[in-house]
Order: sequence, then C-alpha cells, then structure tokens
Amino acid sequence: MADIPAPQVFSFFLFLLCPFAFALIAKRLKISPIVGYIIGGLVLGNLFGQFINLNAIQSFAYFGIIMLLFTVGLEANFSRIMMAKKIIIVGGLLQLIFSIVLVGITSLFFGFSLLQSFLIGIAISSSSTTLIAKIIQDRGEENSFIGEIAMGILIFQDIAFIPFLIIFTSITSATVSLWIPLLGGIVVGIVKSTVIIGSLFYLGKRTIPRVFNRIARSSRELFNLFIILFIFLVTALCLFLQVPILIGVFVAGVLVGQTVEHYHIFSEVRPLRDLLAVIFFVYIGTNIKLGFITNLIPQILLFTAIVIFIKAVVLLCIFLFMKFHSRTSFDLSMYLFQIDEDAFILMSAALANAVFSFSEYLFVISSVLITLLLTPIMIKYKDWFYLKIKSGIKRFLPFVGNFITHRIDRDMSPIDVLQIKNHVVICGYGRIGSYIGRSMLMANIPFVAIDYNFRTVEAARREGINIIYGDPCDIDILDYAQVEEAAILILALPEKYAQETIIMNAKKLNPNIYIIGRVHREIDQRRLKDLGVHLIVQPEFEASLSIIKKIYLWRNLSREDVINKIRRLKLEHGLS
Repeated sequence: MADIPAPQVFSFFLFLLCPFAFALIAKRLKISPIVGYIIGGLVLGNLFGQFINLNAIQSFAYFGIIMLLFTVGLEANFSRIMMAKKIIIVGGLLQLIFSIVLVGITSLFFGFSLLQSFLIGIAISSSSTTLIAKIIQDRGEENSFIGEIAMGILIFQDIAFIPFLIIFTSITSATVSLWIPLLGGIVVGIVKSTVIIGSLFYLGKRTIPRVFNRIARSSRELFNLFIILFIFLVTALCLFLQVPILIGVFVAGVLVGQTVEHYHIFSEVRPLRDLLAVIFFVYIGTNIKLGFITNLIPQILLFTAIVIFIKAVVLLCIFLFMKFHSRTSFDLSMYLFQIDEDAFILMSAALANAVFSFSEYLFVISSVLITLLLTPIMIKYKDWFYLKIKSGIKRFLPFVGNFITHRIDRDMSPIDVLQIKNHVVICGYGRIGSYIGRSMLMANIPFVAIDYNFRTVEAARREGINIIYGDPCDIDILDYAQVEEAAILILALPEKYAQETIIMNAKKLNPNIYIIGRVHREIDQRRLKDLGVHLIVQPEFEASLSIIKKIYLWRNLSREDVINKIRRLKLEHGLS
C-alpha cells in the first residue's frame, strides 16, 4: 500500500489544528466553538493558504453540509412543524419579500447596479439552516415552540433556494438584456424542480420505510453501510435530475425520519456529521481574503450592520403582526437575522458568470461571514439583549413602551375579577409548568399561569386554565397575576436572565412570597439562592433520584435507609 504524501498529511493536520486552538479559546470565553472554527478558517486562508490543499478539503466540507442537513431532516418533527404551516409559509414569504426589497435598495447606495442589488437581496434574504440547526440541537430546543418555528422558516427558505439558484445560474453578463427568454427559463426550471421533488417525496414515503426495515433485519453492519450508501444515492440522484442537493438530502432525511430505525440511524451518522460540519465551518472562513478587502472594511461593516438591522426588524415586525409576544418575536429575530451560507454558492455562481467582480464578491461574502460569527453570541445573550432593549425603550421612548406593553403584550382577559388570594403563580406553562398546573387542578389549589407563547395560552384556555398571555418578567404582568396576594411563585421557565428578573420583581410586589425555581446547571444554584429562592429543583437530578429510589426498593432496602441515602445525595448536591 502506497504511503500518503507527507504534504497532504501536514495539510490536514494544520487545517484541523488551527480551528481547534481557536475553538478552545472560544470555549474558555464561554461562546460557541463555531465562532472559533470560522476564525480558525480565516487565519488559515490568509496566513497558511500555501500549506493547505483547499480543493481536497472542499469536498469534505460540502459533504459535511449534506450530512448535517440529512440529520436535520431526520430529527425534524415534520407533523408538528406542519401544524404551524400558516405561520411558517406566510411569515417566511413575507420575510423573503421584504428582505429582498430592502437589502436590494440598501445595496444601491453602496455602488452596486440595479441587477447586482437585486441578486444581493436574494442571496442575503435567507438565514443559515446549517448554523441554526446546530445551535438548536446543541441547546436541546428541537421540540420547543421557538425551535419548531425557526426550523420551519428555515425549511421554507431552503425550498426557496431552488428558484434562487435557478435565477443565479441563468443570469450571465451576456444574457442580462434578454429578459423574456431569461424569465421563461427561470419559470421552467422552478416548475421542473417542484415536480421532481414532489414526485420523489411521494414515492419515497411509500418505499423508503420498507427498504430500511428489511435491511435492518438482515445485518447491523450492512444496515450501517446502507445508511451512507443511501445518502450518496440521494446526492447522485439530485445531480442527475439537476435538483439542488441540499434540498434533496433534507427531504431524504425527513422520509428516513418516519422509519422505525431513525434513532439508530441518527446515532450512527452523528459522529461523522459533527466532524464534517466542523470542516465546513472552517472552510467558510478560508474563503475570505483580507488582502483584497482591507480598504473596504469600513463599508463592509456598515453594510453588514444595516443588513442585520433590516432582517431583524423585518422578522420582529412580521411576528408581532402575527400576534406573537414581543419576547417570542425578538427571540425568533435573533435566531434568523444572519445570512445563509448558501450565499457563498449563489455569489460564486454570479462570479463565475461575470455578473460580479472578485472584489464585489468578497464584499458580499465578508458580510455573510460576519453575521455567522455574531449569531452564536447574539443567541446566547438574547434574553439580556431583550431586557436591555425593553428597558431602554421604556426610558427613552415611553409611548412606544406603553404601546408594546398595553397593545402587543397585554392580556385583556378579565382574570383580575376572580378575586384570587393565597394562590400559586406559575411562570412558564411549557412541559414542566403544565404538569404542575394539572396537579393544581386535581388538588383544587387555585393558581394563575403566565406564558408568552400564544399557542400555549390558547390551548390552555380551551382547557379552562387561568392563564395570562404576557411576559412574566414584566412587573405589570406579575401585578396583573396578583403576586402581592399569592403564596407561592414557581419559576417553570429555564432562561437564567428571565428567572432573575422575575425574582426581583416578585420580591418588590410581595417580599414574603415563597419562590420555587428550576436550574439545569449546578453553578446556577448559588445565584438563585442569593436572590432569595427558597426551593431549587434540578429536573435532571430529580429524575436520577426517581431511578435511584426504584433501584433501592428493588434491592429491598428499608424505607428509613432509602430516605437517609437520598437525603445525603441532596446534601452533596446542594439542593436540600
């Protein structure tokens, strides 16, 4: 067997070492490692470009996107996403239209032609499925309301990528003036892609579960090999039918997700996906050549800031118009303000067709890179940003603050006429909050719930729950729930900043109220205790205690012995 050339080995070693170092620094700074991967790629491309073989690495990077989108489709709860199809389709369509128009107008002021501005608006209008899917998975928000809506909007945008790609590949410097043949070719291409994908989805829904089930019964080794073979088959089929590969692979993931074996498939694919996804994020950074854009950096930063503002405000306004709470709308704008990495593909096609010069191409993709770098940071601190912006609006623009509080976020249900006293206030009515509420109903204990998820509030009201639509962080909403007359306040929502704000506001209204909080990390326990929380519950720890109790009883330990051991575990954990 021939040895691998030493330069190639060194190339791959250097390609992984540099982003690993920057990702380690990012982790120490408590920000997403993705930021470190992209910065590592930026350093590699500009300082060590002569030592790495980008052509060889490009294939691995692109296959990383394929694997990532396949697993996104695999994990997508398509039936639940389709329940919100009106929100996703209307919201996604409005977001694309307004973003294309406003970003296109902005591009004109930066010296681009009308055609170039139109194409930039298209390229920049979508958000990053690859990045947001990874962040949502890392945060465990796949089944949350915000996670489902964000992924639904991203899926809609990915479908829109088909006509976008057709437009970019159809326009060349020679055909710009031939508008009628150009539009005809675009329409034909869109219809063709729609028919092909629809046919593949219909046929695949009938055949894929049967094929996977039969192979899974034969041999585990063959089944694992077939998973990779299937992904390559879908990729080849998309190339042959001239359908965007990323859309085809995502649809394939959705179809495989309906099989009995999809959990096993995900566990087998995930390690390879994680490694190749890292290579993709590093590769993004290597595309930016700082030497060509040094003089353009101020303009790029200004353009990027305007684009971020436009996309965030458009998303915020759309979801507010759909009667989402201001907090939910803001969170969704933080998840979707960035530019899709597919802009690299679209702008590369326009560059190859001589519609853009190389410096203009770098101008646009540099903006893409900056938004991708900012996204993990903005999402991590979205609760802090929301509270700061809201307090700033109340201070400097009180009329806007009053409009948001009393017209957008205010629940006008007559819950205050119930004359509730000595009751329980549940802040957050998700999975944990709803279980608590159900138990309160069974025991005839009076309670009021608060949640800013409009769908959750509507569903709870249909069940006769006393629930307020509003942000529990708002002291007016807590006052509306009569916290000053309540006996117990339960923090059933997981966000750290939200919990701290609720505690401080509740203490102002009722210094003697008994507060029960939840944490997911041990390091947050001390902070809540310092703020005055009387009882702290860590769901993961409580689940482990339930399992431990069952094991102790199975081993016939005495009741007193079980209680003593559980008490000792709680003391060690600091939750006693």
